[in-house]
Amino acid sequence: MGAAYTIFGRQVPAHILSIATLGSVAAIIAWPKGAKEATPSATPVAPVVQTKEDDFDLEKFINDLSKEESK
Repeated sequence: MGAAYTIFGRQVPAHILSIATLGSVAAIIAWPKGAKEATPSATPVAPVVQTKEDDFDLEKFINDLSKEESK
């Protein structure tokens, strides 16, 4: 068998310590993320509905930007 450590007067195998360490780290990382998801938002966010007129035109934006810089 592998190495064992004495913790509080008991022999604890190394693989148990590694599993406990990895589990603790995973729980600490996952806990704040779960707390944020559990709290409901105060106001529901409505989906943004865009028409063809409201669509963002990248080519027009680049052309306008290049015209401003060339001035």
